[in-house]
Amino acid sequence: MEKAPVAEVENRNMAVVRETHAALTRGDLEAFRIHLAPDYERHCQAMPPELQEMRGTERFLAFLEDFLTGAPGYEDTLSQMIAQGDKVAYVSTMVGTHTGPMGGLPATGRTFTVVNIVIQRLAGGKIAETWVSWDNVAMLSQLGLFPPPASEGG
Repeated sequence: MEKAPVAEVENRNMAVVRETHAALTRGDLEAFRIHLAPDYERHCQAMPPELQEMRGTERFLAFLEDFLTGAPGYEDTLSQMIAQGDKVAYVSTMVGTHTGPMGGLPATGRTFTVVNIVIQRLAGGKIAETWVSWDNVAMLSQLGLFPPPASEGG
């Protein structure tokens, strides 16, 4: 079997990333799910320790469902995208309003704007691994949750 030229694979990978991004932005987790590898992994040091390393498609989808509950109708705009081999990197700007509970945080009703820098590794036409970098302090500050309130008696 003949291998596809590298540029063809990179273009296909970028198309998959665009499709998954669009599905998630419109809140369609089922359309998003079909593009994830069954052994999907996500790495993000800007998260609480228990969420920094997520393994498994179902765990990640539960995380996304929680986010969509907290910020339904958010918008996320891709601004830059490059591909090299099996990886696609992009920058996106996410804007939303925190109207529902999210990860244990009660709704604040405030809006947020967050820039994400993402690298995704694809295998067999599916997203197998993601590395995400974003400024969680900026988001928490915009939501009025940082700095955290002083503890009583402290």
